[in-house]
Formats: sequence, structure tokens, C-alpha cells
Amino acid sequence: MKNRIIEEAILAHETRNEALRRLFQEKRVDLTEPRSIEFHFWTWSRDAAEALAADLTGRGFKILAQGPAAQKEDRKRWNVEGEIRQSIDLTMRREVIEELVRLAGSHNSIYDGWGTLV
Repeated sequence: MKNRIIEEAILAHETRNEALRRLFQEKRVDLTEPRSIEFHFWTWSRDAAEALAADLTGRGFKILAQGPAAQKEDRKRWNVEGEIRQSIDLTMRREVIEELVRLAGSHNSIYDGWGTLV
């Protein structure tokens, strides 16, 4: 993945996270409280999905989903979802975003974002 593409992806996640931060603050969500956070990735082969899942597991993630995405318009797409317990505040840090964007890129995959229950 080229540096320009990596930086664009990081900036897109940062923009999204700032909007989420404002929403969470309006709802008075404690951003420092550790909680289950789910991370979403797209890839385009079984091998890439398996390698990405293995790297995520090595970083402490529990793999929740790993399989074909079942999208008619993109039958080669695979979905990988990993979960880890950490704060929203940590999740939104640039270094975490960059690590996940680069990790995904190293497997010809895309880090699509995260979610949590509040």
C-alpha cells in the first residue's frame, strides 16, 4: 500500500472518529472505560483473510468472523472481524488507526472501521 493511500485512509478514519467522539460526548459516554470494541476488515482471498486473522490474534484480538462477505457485486470479498477490550479513547488514537491500516495493507486488505455498544 502506498504511503499516500495509507495517509488518506488514516485521515478518513480520523474524520469519522471525531464525529463519533462528538456523538459519544453528547451522550455522556465515558471514553476511557474499557469495553468490547469490534474492528472490521475487508480482503479478497481466503489466504489473506487467514493471514490477517492470524496477525490480529497475535495482537490480542479475538476473531469474531472470517469468511466470504456474500456480496453479489463482489463475490471475492472476504470479511474479517476482530474484537478486543479497550477504551474508545485508545481506539480513536492515530497510532492505533495507523497500525490497523498498515496491518490490513500488508495483507492486501482494508481496515473498514470499528464499532461498540454504548
